[in-house]
Amino acid sequence: MIVKNWMRKDPETISSDLSAKEAMKLFETKKIPFLSVVDDNKFRGILARRDLRAAASWAIATQDIHEIQFFNEKLKVKDIMVRKPVTLSINDSVETALEKGKQFGRTFLPVMEDGRLVGSLSNRDFTHALSQLLGTQEGLHSASIEINKDSNVTIKKILEDIFVMGLEIKGLFTLKDPDSGVKRLIIRFEAKCLKRIVSLIKEKGYNLIEVVKDKQ
Repeated sequence: MIVKNWMRKDPETISSDLSAKEAMKLFETKKIPFLSVVDDNKFRGILARRDLRAAASWAIATQDIHEIQFFNEKLKVKDIMVRKPVTLSINDSVETALEKGKQFGRTFLPVMEDGRLVGSLSNRDFTHALSQLLGTQEGLHSASIEINKDSNVTIKKILEDIFVMGLEIKGLFTLKDPDSGVKRLIIRFEAKCLKRIVSLIKEKGYNLIEVVKDKQ
């Protein structure tokens, strides 16, 4: 999975000379947590809504008319933005994006190509990608089968048995339990009789960790 295939293209941007007050209005209108700062097609940094709110709250808390006036009239995006933030290349892997986000505590990463801002990746995008992997909008059942405690239980063998059961498989992937380390194969599928499929899987001797029924 490569960043350029999962990033949000043509991201919303903001000028560094925009006032903090106007930036606040823009954030509230767009209802987004971050904006990339770009001047004359040059990437300058990122601005977080929480940093704007913190500055506004501080000005109000001082109860100083001059501080409040400074925020409303003179404070600009360039005074609050994060300069030289962590970024991604369009050719980075999604795994690299996750590692960078974790390492630097970032939930929003600008994506660059030849020094230009071309996209962004955020937690929202990862959530959307996970939703696609899980097929949450497709109306599918799912079954999770343990695969790493018995050397005879392989993905190939499971799939051979599953196909015989007449399942229409729509997706599959593996996950490892972060606590136990148990690896499982998760199968997303369509089936008219889920109970029958569950019984057949158990009859094959597989350790069925969980079953999720389509709610649609």
